[in-house]
Amino acid sequence: MSAKKILLVGFIIVLLAAIPLTVYLVQQEQKTQSGAQQKTTLDMVETPQHKKIGDNVRLDVRVSPGGINRVSFVKFKITYDSSKLTPVKNDCATMSQKEVFCPSNVFVMPPMQGPDDSVDGVVSVTLSAGSDASKAITAENTIIGTMNFTAKANTDANGTQVVFADAPNTEILSIGSTDLFNENVIYQANPAVIFIADASVTATPTVTPTEVPTASPTNTPNASPTVTPTGAPNASPTTAPQTTGPTCSSLTVDPAAIGVAPYNVNLTANGQSNNSTISKVTFDFGDGQTQDSTDSAGMGTNSISVLQSHVYQASGNYTATAVLTDANGNVSPTDNCSIAITVNDAGVTPTETPTITETPLQNEQTGPTGLVTIGSIGAIITIIGAVLLLAL
Repeated sequence: MSAKKILLVGFIIVLLAAIPLTVYLVQQEQKTQSGAQQKTTLDMVETPQHKKIGDNVRLDVRVSPGGINRVSFVKFKITYDSSKLTPVKNDCATMSQKEVFCPSNVFVMPPMQGPDDSVDGVVSVTLSAGSDASKAITAENTIIGTMNFTAKANTDANGTQVVFADAPNTEILSIGSTDLFNENVIYQANPAVIFIADASVTATPTVTPTEVPTASPTNTPNASPTVTPTGAPNASPTTAPQTTGPTCSSLTVDPAAIGVAPYNVNLTANGQSNNSTISKVTFDFGDGQTQDSTDSAGMGTNSISVLQSHVYQASGNYTATAVLTDANGNVSPTDNCSIAITVNDAGVTPTETPTITETPLQNEQTGPTGLVTIGSIGAIITIIGAVLLLAL
């Protein structure tokens, strides 16, 4: 066989292999770009909340698909401290009887199972759109239902949390044509924080000042000229706290102080001021980034609990702090408001750190990048074969 015939046969073989391989790889790339990704968030609003014993606590459960997912199935288990909160069953417009969880009217997916509150401190709910893709959730910040509790007992400075249980008790599925039927697309589930105080506690500060002036007239008859100046120093201790400024009592981190980069944490700063209102909380995350919070719940009052989220993109040891600023411009020390956070390396190269976490995870699962490279090589070989064929 001549050299020309050998080259022609080789070209035909390469062409027959390269064309279907390239088509297959393009399909795989499109599938990866349109498939479900772990970007969906499940959380509760409003949080944090400040309540008194006996107050109603309303929590709206919210789903954010993440821009690419078509949420068709939501299963979650909520846990709470039954010594602090009591669930309340309400009339639901979407159900025939009173339930502790009421699906939202705008939520197109009907309840499939539950709500189940037979276990003390636990509520389980499963919702599904079935196989009808038109009913899937695609809009961000979609309220899927509401829960109500009654504030039952005082909490400490950290409050009490209503928490989504970990997988498989909490699961979200997407219904896209290229999505895996059992692929959990949830990215994170954020808890709610409730602070409860006895209503009688607020009366204490108002009683104290009324007792101070009553003591002054008692001393006045004993010595009119002498006691009057000595009464002024006695009043100074009560005015001294007015110059002390706010106090930050604690800084907590959720879910833990140790994680893997990129690591999303929720920092909660708690504090109070005896003589002014708190106007700002400044978070220093220890990685060169800071965040001022001026419009959170409780801001403008004497006692606050502010929740702030942050993502640590790189591994390392960080010290996060929080500083309170009152209406007079006074700031709090960080003695009680600092926490050490350790972020471990997940094995991602530094050049990939700024990218969204879910994208490299999807590429590792489906692996189309390497296949596309092979397809590109096949295309180059095809071009070389065509040149050789023309040369013949």
